[in-house]
Amino acid sequence: MRRLTVVVLMIAVLALPSFADISWEVGLSGTPIPTGGGDETSLEALVGFHFGISPFAILYASWDSLVMPPSMISGMTSHYDEETDTWTQGLYRPGFLNLFDVGLRILIRPFVLHAEIGTNQIHVYAPEEPIGVKNAGGFGANLRLAAGLNFGWWGVSVTGTYVAPTMQALVNTLKGLVSDKTRQWALNQIASGLVPSLMASVYF
Repeated sequence: MRRLTVVVLMIAVLALPSFADISWEVGLSGTPIPTGGGDETSLEALVGFHFGISPFAILYASWDSLVMPPSMISGMTSHYDEETDTWTQGLYRPGFLNLFDVGLRILIRPFVLHAEIGTNQIHVYAPEEPIGVKNAGGFGANLRLAAGLNFGWWGVSVTGTYVAPTMQALVNTLKGLVSDKTRQWALNQIASGLVPSLMASVYF
């Protein structure tokens, strides 16, 4: 155990000069999302804005905002009320899917790895609607993994974000990966909620 600890500390010390000069970053992302169904299924590209900051060492925090078309916002904000047995159609408005995450970043140029956990929220542009409708999506949870290449002042990366409706749902999915009986169910959950993105960033 002591040897492992010493090895980990040595790697951290050797890697520190590689990422100590980077404090924050901005970028743009592209996310392919399938829309429609059956023979009419097609891919729609979502544009995202990215901001990340690393205050010191390997700690990392980020905010990503994906521009969502009206059709996707309508699907995400539609809901069924079991008490009244009624279906409420979601708002057909443009909006944003905001992802707020914290975690770790390891940068040993040219390679960079991210692992984060956080929350997400849908914001709907509907100024004439009640305030409560604007955040109709409520708060969810997400787990993000990213791998990329850093070339000094710029870089590219591929990000996979598992978006869950609640933090408890995320925890249950992660627990499901441990057991052989529930592993396939957990993998299906992750696949259905996975949001892959290609990102280009500028570092400062």
